Amino acid sequence: MHLLKLPVAGLLITLLLGACAQAETPRNMSPTQTNEEGCTRKRSLGPQNAYADPAPIKQACVGPYLLELPQNYFSNQMGTEHDGSFSLALEYPSLQPFKPGERMNLSADVSIRTVRIDYTYIDRVNLWDVMRKSYTRKEYQQGDPSETLEERIKGDPVHGLVPYYVDVAKVQAFYRKQGFDERAPIIQHIYWQYDWFVSRNAADQIDQVIKCTTRDVAESGVMYRDGKMVKKPVFGFAECNQRFVIEELSVIAEVHYPREGIADWKTIRERTRALLIDNSAAERTR
Repeated sequence: MHLLKLPVAGLLITLLLGACAQAETPRNMSPTQTNEEGCTRKRSLGPQNAYADPAPIKQACVGPYLLELPQNYFSNQMGTEHDGSFSLALEYPSLQPFKPGERMNLSADVSIRTVRIDYTYIDRVNLWDVMRKSYTRKEYQQGDPSETLEERIKGDPVHGLVPYYVDVAKVQAFYRKQGFDERAPIIQHIYWQYDWFVSRNAADQIDQVIKCTTRDVAESGVMYRDGKMVKKPVFGFAECNQRFVIEELSVIAEVHYPREGIADWKTIRERTRALLIDNSAAERTR
């Protein structure tokens, strides 16, 4: 028995030492970090407290723009990751940040009502060419009828958007021709499919694409309890991915949220824009 206990004790000590080493602040780390576009942010060095209230202000860079927000706006509720990457997280339907520390031990209910926001600065390539990739078929998707507007079912406007519904039967037939077995998830499970909703700007360019779990999946997977959205005891949930252009900053924003949120797409877009525009230095540094 002693022979069994000794290796376990040694392993526990090794794991504890490893955990301490990971938690230790790297030595000689610069207090600032500058990205390729010349934006310089202050790093968060030393122990971090996600539960601090009021939440301290943290900095992040989106291309050349310096963003400053309370740390509870960030997905990890502590600011950027070590490499400067980050996502923001708001609560649906209020679109307000979660309380400090509320996302630390992430429950299914908190996760389900999260509106996650990502910003991508587009440089050296045309902004609209990048946006076009959101609704055009890639070379490796050749022939897939779900990956192009032209082979989808155009519907009447919904919430001010033009829908392009996936033709599930056509997609299933396509994959059968590719040799997929009838039991393959791509054929059996329609919850893998997404309906697309688009809007256009004054120049008739598609400036936004929202992709949501297909209408053929009636179950939302969510419900409300005491005024809060929570997860139903069912498999999965219906979701949306909203992608749009913030042209004046050469940024593409991407927002994930439960499918119920598509009715509030305008509010979500304006909130996403305002968080970046109103809380960042809007001058390019080069």
